[in-house]
Amino acid sequence: MAKMRIIAAAVVAVVIVAASVSAYFAFWSMPGTTTAPPNNPPVQSQCKESGGPASALCVERQVTSVIDGDTLDVEGSLRIRLVLVDAPELSESGGQAAKDYLTSLCQGKLALIDEDDFQVGDDPYGRVLAVVYCAGTNANAAMISSGRADTYYFFCSASEFGSESWSGCSSPPPPPPGGNCDPSYPDVCIPPPPPDLNCADITYRNFRVLPPDPHHFDGDGDGIGCET
Repeated sequence: MAKMRIIAAAVVAVVIVAASVSAYFAFWSMPGTTTAPPNNPPVQSQCKESGGPASALCVERQVTSVIDGDTLDVEGSLRIRLVLVDAPELSESGGQAAKDYLTSLCQGKLALIDEDDFQVGDDPYGRVLAVVYCAGTNANAAMISSGRADTYYFFCSASEFGSESWSGCSSPPPPPPGGNCDPSYPDVCIPPPPPDLNCADITYRNFRVLPPDPHHFDGDGDGIGCET
């Protein structure tokens, strides 16, 4: 009798397990079931690999705040600069609109941070230069395509993303406005001296500077004038 009870118990256990498995797969095959069993690819496989240093970040973090149209903060006290994106400053025309648009894309959302492999540690302000995918949307591409920011042409050759179609790097920068423009500032139109101009005298920021830089806009000699 004891042996028969053991056999009966085993049969019942097998039936219960089989029924559970059958019910599980039946549920996921039901029409209208939208949440599939977890099968997400690893984060590292979602980032562009260009043979850069192993220290390049490829992480998912919540966006905690948007600073302006090309800068945001994420969990872990990381400040991210959208690589190849040049949005106007908040004090400039279009600056607040750029920030508002980036906020709508990213604020409070889970973001994939894909650091530029070729510019790890290059930002003078300690920011991470990266492409940011906010809830799956390429925020860098969205800012440029929306017209709320321009391509940062000066860094096209330095970035691993310079060959990406969204970056705009394959198209030449628009010519500066006509007039008496000094060739030391090829992407903007600033007249040569006299008078000698300071950054406070012009509206341009973060523009390319070539020697001899007659107005001395590039004080630290890094090739960028009137940095913000």
